[in-house]
Amino acid sequence: MSLFILFISMSALVSGIKEGVNDVENAAFLPVAAFVVTLSYMLGFSKWSTRRAWVIMLMGGVLVAFIESAELVEPIRAFLRAIPQFELEIIRWVFEKGAPDISILQTQLAEIIVRVNAFTSRLWSISFQHPSIREFLWDIPLIFLAAWAGWGTSRQNKTLTALVPSIALHAFILNYTGRDTLSLQIAVFALLLLVGINQQWNLTLGNTGNAERAARETYSAIIVLSIAVTIAAGIMPSISIKDIAQRLAQKDELGEALGLEKKVTQIFTTTGISGLPRQHLIGISPKLSNTVVLKIKTGELVPSEDAIIEEAIPRHYWRWLVYDIYNGQGWVTSPVKNNPYSANELLIPITSERYQVIHLQVEKSFTEDNRLYWTGSLAAASQPFNTSWRTAPESLPANIDPLLNADMLGAIMESQSYQADALIPIISANQLRASPQSYPQEISQRYLALPESVSQRTRILARDLTANISNPYDKAKAIEAHLRTYPYSLDINLPPQNRDIADYFLFDLKTGYCDYYATSMIVLARAVGLPARIVIGYASGIYDPTRAEYSVREADAHSWVEIYFAEVGWVEFEPTASQPQIVLPEGSPEEFTPPLLSFELDPKRGAVTYTKAGFFPKKNYSFPVFGLAAIVPIIALWILRRQGLLKSHKTIASIYEYIYFHGKKIYSNAPLHETPLIFADKLKKKLKTNYQWLNPAQIEIDLLTELYIRETYSAHPVTRDEQKLAGKIWRKLFWRLLYARMVVRL
Repeated sequence: MSLFILFISMSALVSGIKEGVNDVENAAFLPVAAFVVTLSYMLGFSKWSTRRAWVIMLMGGVLVAFIESAELVEPIRAFLRAIPQFELEIIRWVFEKGAPDISILQTQLAEIIVRVNAFTSRLWSISFQHPSIREFLWDIPLIFLAAWAGWGTSRQNKTLTALVPSIALHAFILNYTGRDTLSLQIAVFALLLLVGINQQWNLTLGNTGNAERAARETYSAIIVLSIAVTIAAGIMPSISIKDIAQRLAQKDELGEALGLEKKVTQIFTTTGISGLPRQHLIGISPKLSNTVVLKIKTGELVPSEDAIIEEAIPRHYWRWLVYDIYNGQGWVTSPVKNNPYSANELLIPITSERYQVIHLQVEKSFTEDNRLYWTGSLAAASQPFNTSWRTAPESLPANIDPLLNADMLGAIMESQSYQADALIPIISANQLRASPQSYPQEISQRYLALPESVSQRTRILARDLTANISNPYDKAKAIEAHLRTYPYSLDINLPPQNRDIADYFLFDLKTGYCDYYATSMIVLARAVGLPARIVIGYASGIYDPTRAEYSVREADAHSWVEIYFAEVGWVEFEPTASQPQIVLPEGSPEEFTPPLLSFELDPKRGAVTYTKAGFFPKKNYSFPVFGLAAIVPIIALWILRRQGLLKSHKTIASIYEYIYFHGKKIYSNAPLHETPLIFADKLKKKLKTNYQWLNPAQIEIDLLTELYIRETYSAHPVTRDEQKLAGKIWRKLFWRLLYARMVVRL
């Protein structure tokens, strides 16, 4: 019975491999798995040593896999069928003295040699794209898993651990490729059944008849329970092994070599509306992962050997679609006109020095992705593409600036890699405050419209938030600040039918993800006369200084807000609490200087500043050499142990405890109810001194606080690399905070 169940489990694994791997539909995986699991199960009962048994299992399995992959079964079978005829020829040769006819053996042997040579040549050339080599490649883990399953069941009597490795590989393949999980359910059923049957049941009953009846009932219950649990697992949300799959998901070359074809699930749903699809619906919680979808270089910084660099790290949003019509339930677009553009054709002429040109190099991870991504305003692309315009640049009068009035829904491009030129406005907060609240007629009609579903209390809230504020920028910032007090969450229920999304989020739900934040800010902004729209795309992603490259993941999918300012154009705002806030510098554009150390938007590059600094202040201290040599190691060891500088922190929260402990000594009387963001902001204000060595503490506090909030409150997981980076940053921040407590008058 156990061996039969092992056959079921191996058959399910073979089915899962064939389901997820390309070009192996005709592969003979099942004979290999059946041979190895039978051999290992039988050897488990022998008295042979573990080493000898495993050598026999692996060598036998590899031999069978080689025969099957090289398609030697038929030639070997023909060779064996020819042996009796050859023996007859030998007998005739002995008695009749005639030359034996050995041509039949020579023919079959020659066929075997030809096939072996062809297979080995492909194998040594690592031609993984050939189906036979790919079959042999997948035979190797199958041999190990089948041997482990049979050996563990018979010799070690560990039925649970015997099948868990094969189920783990099975789940990884189906999770990676997004295939049907029926075969995995069968494998789980086999595991439960095998565990139940091999369990040592203690049946202490009065007579043999009762014991036999109890055994039958027990095993029947095991089978029924196994079936029930398997069916229940199939109809409930599956638990994927993302931590394993996502690491290899970024290795597309390896996945392609193994034949794993990733099924790309588009983030947005599709309905045909006005040329480009309507791709975004409020209320559908996005499925996030760490799979890299884009790699982008902007050329603003050169590659560095250090993970922490002295230059400002530019922060960008990678946009794709812009919607204008809010209908209370989601977003749609006004009618658009599709325009094709050839390679390097200019969409918008660069006529002003108020914009910086960014040269993008974009590499998309999936061939199914036909989107064109850019930052700021798209000027040109190196490959042919199509755009959908609500207001095309060529339709505007000659005296109208297309950068202020052209209106694009989005663009598509078949090329997987391309270059593009984008325009980033150079602006300041004071410039936006001085912007008049008079807008072009088309902007007012389109981007101030609100449906009747917007409630009166939503309009009252908008007026209350902006009361006594006269300029458009501070009105927008007041609305943004209010929304950023709402906690971020992906674990929310769908909105009720026929309920206005903004009203539901603002007054009932009071938590959500980026779509809800952006939608609510736009509704509130339009209610007080600020033209606003929603933009769909990706947040900045993870910047790799060593390659000067952004890695943008599915988890970075994002929605944000743009508000129109007269004589300036569209300006980005970030109401989502889980994202860093965009802070524009004060002053006029001519007075711009990049901030030294802050989490602020660089006016010329949209940059997050991060400056490298050493562990110790650049001051000269004179200590007796011998005294220093005696006490420094003792003090250092005590500090390192007490402050967790040598610990391998498994959570960001363990680091944040130290930040809060030292921060309270500097920012004294901090209220207990303050959020981490407020605490960080007030602590940074205390650290704004003339001591240059303390300046990096502000960005370090921001980075660690952001990671702590993301780990604690958001669905974005903190990666192992980010945890390591947090530990490095804390080792520097500790000395700055300690230094501030000793030498700064606060």
